Amino acid sequence: MFQTLLFSLLSFAAALTWVAAQGGTVTATTPRRGGNPAAAQVKNPVAMTEASVAAGQRSYRLLCTRCHGPSGKGDGGGAGAGGQPADFTDDEWEFGASDGEIFAAIQQGTSADMESYAERLSPTDTWNLVNYLRSLKR
Repeated sequence: MFQTLLFSLLSFAAALTWVAAQGGTVTATTPRRGGNPAAAQVKNPVAMTEASVAAGQRSYRLLCTRCHGPSGKGDGGGAGAGGQPADFTDDEWEFGASDGEIFAAIQQGTSADMESYAERLSPTDTWNLVNYLRSLKR
């Protein structure tokens, strides 16, 4: 019993440390494995136009290709902590596939490899990137 409680407390402390290292706090839309219903309700305010997708592609090439690969298949090889980058052409995404969940994963990060991009991408740039990632499945 004590070991289970100690393990739970240490796991919780590790999660809080990771969140603090990401520069944020746990929110209703914080990415979760399996998806986050609150984040899934967030609607994309940026229409999926050619201009939006092109802007998202520019951000992708600058910030994402190293890990996720040039075509978004998760084969870029740049993940340093041993994780497998997401394959954006896949049907299932570990942290949810709605626009709001993708936005939250980009803005808040999901792991040591997939850090927060909130300081590097404005919300509009992030929504453009979401639109680009959506275009990869077509």
